[in-house]
Amino acid sequence: MISQLVHRIQSMEPARRQFLFHAALAAIFRVLSAAAAFLLSVVAARVLGAEQSGLFFLGMSLAILLGTLCLMGMENALLRFIGLAGEQENANLTNQVFTNALFAVLPFSAMVGGVTYLAAPWLAIHVFSKPEATESLRYFSLAIPFVSLFFLNGYALQATRKVIASVCSMQLGVTVLALPALLLLAHYQPSPMAGTASVLYVIASGLVVLSGMWLWFRVPAHHLDTSDRKMPALWKSVPNLWLISATSQAIPWASVVFVGLFVTSEEVAYFSAAQRTSLLISFMLMVINFVAAPRFSALFKADKLDELKRLAQFSTRLMIVCSIPVLTVVLIWPDTIMALFGKEFSQSGQLLVILAVGQTINVMTGSVGFLLTMCGYERDLRNITLFAGAITVTLILVFTSIWGIIGAAVAVSIGVSTQNILAVRKVEKRLGFWPIG
Repeated sequence: MISQLVHRIQSMEPARRQFLFHAALAAIFRVLSAAAAFLLSVVAARVLGAEQSGLFFLGMSLAILLGTLCLMGMENALLRFIGLAGEQENANLTNQVFTNALFAVLPFSAMVGGVTYLAAPWLAIHVFSKPEATESLRYFSLAIPFVSLFFLNGYALQATRKVIASVCSMQLGVTVLALPALLLLAHYQPSPMAGTASVLYVIASGLVVLSGMWLWFRVPAHHLDTSDRKMPALWKSVPNLWLISATSQAIPWASVVFVGLFVTSEEVAYFSAAQRTSLLISFMLMVINFVAAPRFSALFKADKLDELKRLAQFSTRLMIVCSIPVLTVVLIWPDTIMALFGKEFSQSGQLLVILAVGQTINVMTGSVGFLLTMCGYERDLRNITLFAGAITVTLILVFTSIWGIIGAAVAVSIGVSTQNILAVRKVEKRLGFWPIG
């Protein structure tokens, strides 16, 4: 059986074999990243307890939400333009795109972080009705520029197909540094607080930014290039890409922030833990997107639509096959999985099942978002994400006020499903094929 599998892989066309190799490599490190992120949630919940971990997750979600918004859509622009530059072996374009992105994101994220720091007491008291959240919100505001920069580094490395360096320059690096720090915190502080844990996260984020910059600039061809600050093609695409990114963030990260408006810190912790766990189902989607996105751009630009269709459909089938076992485990043992975060979390198994349904639809529809973005149809995806984002936020506000965190989970699943189903239809209209295959 193994020999047959090896023979089948060897008989594949070189492009597909290379894709599988990079996907496998990305999968290994994404597995480590997902496992580390899940373990961080478990450790934070157990070390800090339900109330303090709720404050920690609230602050972290706000920092990641604002940090990704401060990218202004540059993450997708980097994948598209640097990915294309790599195919053309155009180092000048790579440097110009990265420099423009860095010089735009750095001051904007620093400004947003400063405003959030000053507004932290007001946010804690008047927005979240949690005065005890002030300290952690202040510390996490300092992480906002770091979040923007480590994502910027990571996406730039991803566009150049530096799979290991890219994964390590994003959440995996932060998690690997923060995990032992949290465990040591429990050893040295009898009753660990969310504020102290927040400081550890900020330090870890800063260290990852430095390592990511080093990984980028250690390549001899990479340097800052300010010779073309206009780049009309780049800046024309950025507004649409930013709106896509902004509305997409309304589902995974803003949902935790909005839930915090209506429920207790403990319930925020339950919802955040369930949501982060449900993302394990779409793990393979993230792996495939990680490898396929730059290839989508290159194939479309070269007018190789048949190859694009085969790659998209092959990717979707691969995602579904790899995600079914995870979904099965989640549906059979939801309470047991949630109990890993602590005994009091076991009651939130129903949340996990509801959120898992939305993530399953996300996987089954394939890489529809990146297909539209990398092929120049970002306006279509912008309209879809604006519509789905508005629905998601509205339903979260309404359902959470009526049914609490169960309502929030239902709203998130509806939002995820709506966005992906609409995107599938748009891919068929624009590119002429169904990514589901």
